[in-house]
Amino acid sequence: MTSLLAHRVRALASSVLEGLAVGGLVASREAPPWSRPRVLISAAAGAALTADQASLELPAMLREHRATGTVSPAPPHERRALAHAGAHALVVGLLLQVLDRPVRDRLAQRGVRHPHRWFGAIAAVAHLAALAPVYWRLAADRARADAEREAAIEAELQEMAAGR
Repeated sequence: MTSLLAHRVRALASSVLEGLAVGGLVASREAPPWSRPRVLISAAAGAALTADQASLELPAMLREHRATGTVSPAPPHERRALAHAGAHALVVGLLLQVLDRPVRDRLAQRGVRHPHRWFGAIAAVAHLAALAPVYWRLAADRARADAEREAAIEAELQEMAAGR
């Protein structure tokens, strides 16, 4: 059983990783399209996000498939939380698109070097702030579901032991 602390650490790590990926992508817009730095940053962000999600879901799915031969759908609370996180990310992304040019222009007018990088840092923090609370609640839900599953198994084992 995974503890609440482990779920919460995982939630924060995923939130930070997603924020860094979004911030890196926004900051990379300083480079010309299809330039080597921009392509490398985009590929690294995509690979990091894919690895993060696969490391969370894939091992549990493989264990379940080995044990039962099938994989059950995600529980409703997880689907709701992930839809909520997606909606938050969409709103933040749209807001970043609207504010991109005005904020960069304002930073450039003030003499800030590399305004894309600063706006990328702002984007990373905004994305992190939008997703961290959702992932934090999802971590608590996952820990609660793990505890309930463990209690059910323990009760079944107790019942089997009492029957003998």
